[in-house]
This record gives sequence, C-alpha cells and structure tokens, in this order.
Amino acid sequence: MNKIYYAVILFLTFGITSCEEKTIGQTPTNSTPPQPVANVAVESMPGGARISYDLPEETDISYVKGEYLFQGRKRVVRASIYNNYMIVEGLGSTEPLEITLYTVDHSENASSPVKTTFTPGTPPIWSILESVRLLEDFGGVNVKWNNDTGTEIGITIFAEDENSVMEEGETLFTNQKEGDYSFRGYDTASRTFAVTVTDKWGNISDTVKGVFSPYFEKQLDKSRHRRHVLPVDNNTDYSSAWIFMNMFDDIVGGQGWHTRANDPNQKIPIYFTIDLGVEAKLSRFKLWHRIGGVQYYAHYNVRTFEVWGTNEYKAGMMEDYWSEEWKSDWEMLGDFYTFKPSGENSPVTDEDRAYADAGFEFLIPVEKKGLRYVRFAMKSNWSGSNTLNISELTFWGDDGTNN
Repeated sequence: MNKIYYAVILFLTFGITSCEEKTIGQTPTNSTPPQPVANVAVESMPGGARISYDLPEETDISYVKGEYLFQGRKRVVRASIYNNYMIVEGLGSTEPLEITLYTVDHSENASSPVKTTFTPGTPPIWSILESVRLLEDFGGVNVKWNNDTGTEIGITIFAEDENSVMEEGETLFTNQKEGDYSFRGYDTASRTFAVTVTDKWGNISDTVKGVFSPYFEKQLDKSRHRRHVLPVDNNTDYSSAWIFMNMFDDIVGGQGWHTRANDPNQKIPIYFTIDLGVEAKLSRFKLWHRIGGVQYYAHYNVRTFEVWGTNEYKAGMMEDYWSEEWKSDWEMLGDFYTFKPSGENSPVTDEDRAYADAGFEFLIPVEKKGLRYVRFAMKSNWSGSNTLNISELTFWGDDGTNN
C-alpha cells in the first residue's frame, strides 16, 4: 500500500478489564467461597502473557480475577468462566511480575489466592522502534517502520527548535503493518529529528533520532497546469460544466472533470496527461473524489490507477507505441488506490466519508527525477465502468524557484 493508510485511532483509557458474565435472575447471597483454580501454566506474549488454568467443577462461579502490580499501580484482569485462561496485556517492559488468581462466585466471594509469576515478552512498541528508519524528505522527514502484530500505536515526531530544544510535533495514530509516513511543515534548515512509539495503554518507547536537512517543498502553481493530449488519451468532457481544467480550480469535492459516460469506444485503462507547466521534482499529490450523498466510493470515482512521469517524451509516435511501449521511456511514480477504511465491500461509514472528504494523498519516492509531464492510467473506478470522474488534483514538490 502506498500510503497512508488510514490512520486515525481512538486511544483507550488506562486499565485492563475483560468482559464479566452477567448474572441472569436474582443473585444468590452466601458467604461460602469457591475453590481456587488449579494447574496454572504461563505463556509469555508480547507485552504480556496468557495464563491458563483448570476451573473447579462448581456451578456458582462468575469469573476469574487476576491482580498484579505494574509500576507501582494495581491492575486487575477479569476472565470469563467460558475460557480456561486470561490474557494479561499492555505491559511496557519485560520485568518479571507476580500475579494472584482468584475464582469469584455470584455472591462476589473470592477463593483462596493462587500465585504465579510471568515474564512479559518484548512489548510491541520496542520491536516496532527497532524497525524505525528516518529519511530526509520534502518539508520534513519520512518515517518507515514494521508493525508485524498490527497493534494500535502512535508515532510521534520531535524536532529541534532554534533554541536547540526538542519540540513535540504531530502524532500519527495507526495500525499499519508496513508503516510509511512523512512528517512535514519544516524548513530546509539542518536539525535533529526524533521519533517515539506509544501504545494504547500509555507506554512510551525511547527515541530514534538523527540530523536531517529537509528538502524544499511547495504547492505547484495550478494556473500553469494544462491538458496535454497524447495518442490514446481520453480527450472528452461530459459537458461544459465538467471540463478537464476543473481539476485545478481549488474546489474540492465538487463536480470536477467527468469523461463522456459509458463511451463504447473507451477502453480500460483510461489515460490522461497533464503538462505541469514547469519542471519539478514531485514530492506528493492529492486527489479528491466527487463526494456527497451517494457519490462516496461509488459511480465514476477513481479506484485504482498508475501515475507515470517524464520531462520530455517522443513526439510523433504512432498509436501502437502509446499502448505499452511508451512505459519503457517514462518513469513510473506509483501504483495507487483510493483507500476505504471500512473495507472495499462494506457499506460506506462516517469514517469512510471523513477520509474521502480530506482527499487521498499519495507520496512520490524521493529518488524520482524531475519531470514536467504526468500521465495517469485509471485501471478501475468504484462502479466497474469505463467512465472517469475526478474532483480535484494538487501537486507538491520543488520547481526550483524556492518561493
């Protein structure tokens, strides 16, 4: 996946509990405690452990409770009687811990304690931190990481200010397994950048840091963009209100450009080419769907597409060249898709709408060359038809003007 993957996560409040079974009918009242668990076994897990046991053969048991101290604070885990184990998680160290287990009946009588110890496996934030790589990028630094377990984390950027103080910046919340994100908003001055990893239980890792000089980045001047029709490009407009240049009018989410609908002569992929009007080393671009009502992730909005670029091209070539051969002379900038947080085949949610409203941002690898012409190849839209609709396109990068 190119980027970003959708990444806004609601962090949970501190504490660990599991569901307790609800009692049906009147709760019995007595003072006789149940028998304790037996045959306790421990299996370490990343940031915790799985503790299994045998339950006593009694009908009055409500749940199993585990109590332990972590960093001076008491934590309680409750496990259903329909399982013969409990999961302890959210620990930010590998320090051995003692846990005390109780069976609890419907009258809240607790059994005699059963103690055991466990050593948490390496917390996910630490293994993720070991994989973090920082690279210079346009307007800041790019951070890459591996999160094999897909756990929910926060990646926070820190940058040195003019007084050599590390100042906290943006935090990205994500569960991406292959993370790739650029923290931007910085000038080209050399400075120290650092990254920490946080989990939903409030554990924070150490930092990975380095000194970087961000590349200059600006939004390219849309008034210079032009339609540049090459052989096999789509050269149609749905009507005078849905023209190609609407993609550069800074009106996001509106009608934009719409090709002739259901044209029997239009093949897939649908090609179109933009003359940026200036040679630029691109850093990223943003694409907006037509949105509102039933338009979200539907109809002619782009779904999957490729983007290619070049600073000059072979003019006068026959149509056969522009079917496939041209790709050997252009540079592929990426194979992209418009991400839907809830999943491609699920009903559209409020989260999906918010993601589309913000626009789909795509990164261009920093090693790509400067270019003037950008060619899109739409491979599919959200209805599976041969018509294209894009509301807005915006490009960023360095055009050599530094202003």
